[in-house]
Amino acid sequence: MRYINELEGLRGIMALWVVVGHSLAGLPLMHPRVPPSLLNIYAVDVFIILSGFVIFFMIDNKKQSYPVFITQRFFRIFPVYIFALIASAILIDFTEESLNVLALSPFTARRLEIINNYQSNPSLHFLFHSLLLQGIIPENFLPDTAYTLLGQAWSVSVEWQFYLIAPVLFMLIRGIYNKYNCLLLCVIASLIIILNGNFAHGFIGKNLSLFSVGFATFFFYKNYSERITAIQLFYLYAAISFISFLFLRKGMIPIFIWATVFYFTILKQKYNNNSLLASFLDSKPVLFLGRISYSIYMVHMILLFFVLRICHEIDMPLSLKYFVVPLLTIVVSIGVSALTHKYIEKPMIKLGKRLTSKQNKATPSNIIPQ
Repeated sequence: MRYINELEGLRGIMALWVVVGHSLAGLPLMHPRVPPSLLNIYAVDVFIILSGFVIFFMIDNKKQSYPVFITQRFFRIFPVYIFALIASAILIDFTEESLNVLALSPFTARRLEIINNYQSNPSLHFLFHSLLLQGIIPENFLPDTAYTLLGQAWSVSVEWQFYLIAPVLFMLIRGIYNKYNCLLLCVIASLIIILNGNFAHGFIGKNLSLFSVGFATFFFYKNYSERITAIQLFYLYAAISFISFLFLRKGMIPIFIWATVFYFTILKQKYNNNSLLASFLDSKPVLFLGRISYSIYMVHMILLFFVLRICHEIDMPLSLKYFVVPLLTIVVSIGVSALTHKYIEKPMIKLGKRLTSKQNKATPSNIIPQ
């Protein structure tokens, strides 16, 4: 199976959607009919679907041992995350002060409440964040743990939880026709569903359905994409879109985005039907955004508060802020992220591969028994 460039591009566009949504959410409501964050939670949902697909693709293709897999995943997500976490902790007072002086936004009160919850027990909050386990801390034990310090990182905690169990899930799903695998998979799913009520959105169980869309897409891509005809593919795409709308309504948005990108990607691969969407997602600027998208996601909230504060200090008219704040935050986030990608992400990814190269060669056993 070939690597899909279009999914890298999709990641970059979703990162920009998150940035724009958070930028507008830091300002007074633009219009009653305009969602304050432009529904950017759906961009994060697409990230989660992407992760389900990409990680299963990686496990199936690389055949790494579990220690190699999890070590390389650690060096992929932790370095920039820790950088952003420390920066957020240092700037927490600045963030609180900014929220108190800036014009009220729909999220101001909630953000101040989250900061207050952090300040009630900063050591514990920082500890769980540093382990990327903030998403599995029950709300009744430590309120808002998933969102304190680095609010957007709740989804990164979900990712890390997924990485820890992904090889096992892959093995069980691939061998679903084995009754013991099926039973164990049902037990795991049941436990996660039972535990759901005790946790915030940063718990993997709250996002299992989205990961499952990624899993299903992977197995379809591996087993059926070469055999399906163009008309069958269209009917499948139309059916998924219609059923998603029928049952999910507005919640169909991430499913529709994912299905649309995949539909045009397969058309391009099989029939050289290079649609405008596929060409756009495979273009150099968009692929660049995809490569630095993780850094963009991690650092943009820190930079956003500086942008908001500067616009406030120069007394910029509100009507102008609706344009300047998102644009400036995007530009600065891309610039900073290009640096963090070059000097933090890439060296640490290479280090992770170096540390596991000998082990990978010395360990004949794979994640998934052959």
